[in-house]
Amino acid sequence: MTLNGPSAEDRASVSPQNLAKMERFVETFAAKSGSYLHPQREITDFLVIGLAKNIDEVGKPLCPCMFFEDRQAEVESKFWICPCEEMQRWKYCH
Repeated sequence: MTLNGPSAEDRASVSPQNLAKMERFVETFAAKSGSYLHPQREITDFLVIGLAKNIDEVGKPLCPCMFFEDRQAEVESKFWICPCEEMQRWKYCH
């Protein structure tokens, strides 16, 4: 199965600064922590865009794979801020 990567429109929906910041972050975190990114790079690319979008919207890289009824409350709890508790425990990101 193949997945089309993010479009230019997807990338344009977030600030270039936060997109670059999250791209560096996921690569650096994986290398330093022994974590694994998704084997399909397209999935990681969508994740990075989602993290950047959440920084744009709520000020923190809240996990974009989760649904939060109250995103600000989740930011304050810090549980689902990347690298989330699950990521640190299992060393694998979606």
